[in-house]
Amino acid sequence: MKRRHHNVLAVYSLTDKACRDHFAGVLDALADKNDWHLFTTRPDLWFTERDIDRSHEASYDGYIVSLPGTRKAMNALARSTAPTVLVNITDRGLAARTENVSFIWTDNADIGHRGAEHLLERGSYKSAGYVHELKYEFYSYEREIAFRQAMRNAGHASRQFPPDNDFSDYHARLRAWLRDLPKPAAVMTVSDMRAADVINICREERIAVPEQVAVVGVDNDSAQHEKCDMGISSILPDFRSMGQTAVRELEFLFVRPKRKGRPHEILIPVKEVIARESTARSLPAAKLVAHALAFIRANRDRDLRRADVIAHLGCSLQLAELRFRQLTGATIRATIEKVRMEEAAHRLKAEGATVRQVAQEMHFPSASHLSRIYRRHFGKTITQSVGR
Repeated sequence: MKRRHHNVLAVYSLTDKACRDHFAGVLDALADKNDWHLFTTRPDLWFTERDIDRSHEASYDGYIVSLPGTRKAMNALARSTAPTVLVNITDRGLAARTENVSFIWTDNADIGHRGAEHLLERGSYKSAGYVHELKYEFYSYEREIAFRQAMRNAGHASRQFPPDNDFSDYHARLRAWLRDLPKPAAVMTVSDMRAADVINICREERIAVPEQVAVVGVDNDSAQHEKCDMGISSILPDFRSMGQTAVRELEFLFVRPKRKGRPHEILIPVKEVIARESTARSLPAAKLVAHALAFIRANRDRDLRRADVIAHLGCSLQLAELRFRQLTGATIRATIEKVRMEEAAHRLKAEGATVRQVAQEMHFPSASHLSRIYRRHFGKTITQSVGR
C-alpha cells in the first residue's frame, strides 16, 4: 500500500539568526523523509489567514509555525483540527485547543541561569543588571526572572533596563542607566543586538568592558558582533534542535491524529555558552589585550602603527599577536584599522564632516587613502556606510 504524503506548511521569517537556524533544523530532519511535501511562507512581521489557506488546492495536513500571525490567522489555526506545532509562539486560542497541537519553547529560564553563572564564574561585582528588548516580550521577562534569582542567590541585587514603547530616547536612557550602574557590574542582555548597544555606549562613555561592565548576550549572532569592536560573549540556544524537534513532533501527531488533552509542551535547553572578550577573566592575557585596546582607542586620531602598540605594552610582538588572535580573532594591525575606520564613520555621520576633513583630523595621508582603507576593511565606501 502506497504511503500517503503530507502537505506541510512551515511559517518562518528568515530575517534573524534564530529563525534561520530553526528552519535549518527542519530541513535537517527532512533530509531522509520522502513522505512530506513542504511548503513555506515567509512574511515580514505577521502571517495572515491567506498564508495558511489552500482552499483552492489540496488543504494543508499540518503546520509548523514560528512567527505570530494576525488575529484572524491565529483564530483559523485555533479552529483547525490539523496537527499544528508552534515554536516559541504564545496564543490563548491555540493553547485552549485539546487536539493535535504541540508547543516547543526555548528554555528561557535556562538561558537566564546560564547567563548569571557565566558572569559569576568570571569576576566579582558590585552590581548586576538585565537589559530587556525594546518592547515587551515574554521570553525576555522569563530570562530576567531566572537571571535575577541566580544573582540574588549569589548575593547580588540586580536592576533592570525596562522596555518602553517610546523608542526615540532608547539610547539616551540606556546611556544614563549604564552610567548609574555601580561598577564593576555584570550585565546580561536579552540578545546580542542589545549587547552590542551596551558595549558601544560603554565605549563612547569610556566605561571599560569587561573591567567595569562585563556583558553577555544571547543568540551568538555574528552580524551583531560586527557592530562593536570586541567579541561578545553569548549564550547559544539550541535553535537547530528546535527545528528538528518540530518535525519529529508533527510526525508524531500525524501517527497519533486524535491525541487529546492539554497541548504537549517541550522545552529545549541551552546548547552552549561562548566566552569572548566582553566577559574575559582578569587574567594576564585579557589584561594585555585590554590595555592594548584602550591605547588604540585613546590614540585613534594618530597614524598609529603596530610598533607603537608593542612599545606601549612592553612585550614581544609574538606574544602580543598571539593574545590578540586568542581573544579577538584579529591581528593588531586589523584592530587598529577597524577602530580608526569606525571613528571616521562616526565623525562623518554624527558631525557632518567631509571625508577630507576627517582625513586631516585623523592624520591620514589623503581623503582617497582613507576611503581606500575603509572600503578594503568593510567592503563598501564610506558614503555608502553613512548614507550620503
